[in-house]
Amino acid sequence: MSEQFKIGIVVDVVPLDQVNKGWEYFEVPASIHGSALLCDADWKVWRDLYKKDGRPCMTTSHLLGPGTTWMGGSGEKYDRELIAFSLEREFRRISELGVKYVGCWGGHFRIQDGFSRTRAIDQALSTINIAADYAAKYDMQIALEPEADADTLFPRYLEGVEFAKMCGRSNVKVMADLNYFLELDQPLEDILKYPDYCLNVHIQGDGGAQPNVGERRETLLHLFRVLKEAGYDKGVSVACPWVITNGAAEIDYAYETDTTLKFVQELRDEVYR
Repeated sequence: MSEQFKIGIVVDVVPLDQVNKGWEYFEVPASIHGSALLCDADWKVWRDLYKKDGRPCMTTSHLLGPGTTWMGGSGEKYDRELIAFSLEREFRRISELGVKYVGCWGGHFRIQDGFSRTRAIDQALSTINIAADYAAKYDMQIALEPEADADTLFPRYLEGVEFAKMCGRSNVKVMADLNYFLELDQPLEDILKYPDYCLNVHIQGDGGAQPNVGERRETLLHLFRVLKEAGYDKGVSVACPWVITNGAAEIDYAYETDTTLKFVQELRDEVYR
């Protein structure tokens, strides 16, 4: 049997102590829990919570924001000094958690109307190279996340691969987000064209909610079969704005994350059995 991928959860809103122990890793929101603008004492509170739980913190999201700041990796909001300061602190902090793959959202790499595309590309390459330098220092890899918006430099998955190649850094590759694939009607088989470039995968359900919401079962099975064919053995992270599915007045994260985990495990078992 092929080595199967691991199932993880993005904990930007989910309390760590309400995540079922069956989840195999955490995806840490870097610029929220490890924000450069957090004092060291506040960062250590988050660090100690992760360490107390003991599960791997294999991946991150939210590099460069959102958090207490929102930065542009290119375009009108580009600020190299702020980027360099923030990345130094964020990478140093997440390195304490043993992170391997650092997600870098394509929405930070925009080219607004009237802004020079050449200049935006130069700024983006500078930003990514700063990140790649820190990643190399801590033995991590960068996963660029194509984000589907037309005003970004690499909205499509294969464009993200080409941009990663343009960077010329062996530790800069890409990640696949199911919603962005579907938004631009991209074939999931694009992942198979460069299987070694895929470092992380995000999944959601209809409307961006958790994967068990709506009619995503067949789409998720399709994705998981592609990942199996690609020999992908890294992480598939549930990355979503969580919604109430049990009729409760307030969201019960313990119930919702347990229900979602069982749903995703069932689909993975079906593909890999």
